[in-house]
Amino acid sequence: MKKTACVLFVFLLLTFFLTCPAAALEGARDGLILWFTQLLPALLPFCIISYIVLASGLFQSANKPKIHRGKISSLEWYIIFCGFLFGFPIGCKLATDSLHEGQISRKNAKILACFANNLSPVFVTTALREQLQLAVSPLPYFLLYGIPLISGVLWLLLARESSAVQKKSASRFQLNMQIIDAGIMNGFETLIRICGYVMMFSIISKMIGMLPIGNEGIKIILTGCLEVTNGIGLLAKADLTDSIKYLLALVFLSWNGLSGLCQTASLLKREGLPLMYYVKARLLYTAGTGAVAAVLLLL
Repeated sequence: MKKTACVLFVFLLLTFFLTCPAAALEGARDGLILWFTQLLPALLPFCIISYIVLASGLFQSANKPKIHRGKISSLEWYIIFCGFLFGFPIGCKLATDSLHEGQISRKNAKILACFANNLSPVFVTTALREQLQLAVSPLPYFLLYGIPLISGVLWLLLARESSAVQKKSASRFQLNMQIIDAGIMNGFETLIRICGYVMMFSIISKMIGMLPIGNEGIKIILTGCLEVTNGIGLLAKADLTDSIKYLLALVFLSWNGLSGLCQTASLLKREGLPLMYYVKARLLYTAGTGAVAAVLLLL
């Protein structure tokens, strides 16, 4: 089944390139421009800094690690803070990098990768205020960040497993040019991988836009579920009420698109963390956001 779907996808993509080369190139160019102008400058510095912080041993103790049940460590709070403030996929990257360094347990890394992996508040504000021309209130921020934060923190506390379980021996803080160089290369490697996914899903969004679908709403929903930036762009041009635009935008921003899911999957795969765990959590957050937003905006 998986092989058949993969073959079908490649066939459709090649057919699109051969029959509509101009549109395919435009989609690829749009994806590269989006990555270069928005994602690269916004995420690369934080990817580099986060690697340096973890590799330097800033959150490691020189003493023997201890188990602290029902307590969130300083490193986990750091991952949560960066994941919510700096934006997707910093939270997931920090969780997997910390697991690789042996600074948090596999169970806690799995939880952190699920709820501390959100689009940045700057991106959300830009999408709602500048692209959709909607009034920004505390509601979208509570739904997009409050629900994951509250549930995720409780999830960590109930897990009752310490992040201090280390595979490697603890060492004191160190910072040298080798760590900085490795951080730079690690940051570029992560962003290049993201670039590939952004470009591919920009092409797929262009394919959907050219499908002979008479219902504009279906195109918007399909595009938004695939790639959030293109979905918001179509939503801004749509002849819909502000309430409907607000509702769909919050759903798209909470789900973060299939493109975001694939980017997360590439990070989780490096440490063997389960993708379905993340998918279920993301679906629950999206459903909760959509349900509350529908009640408050439409009723």
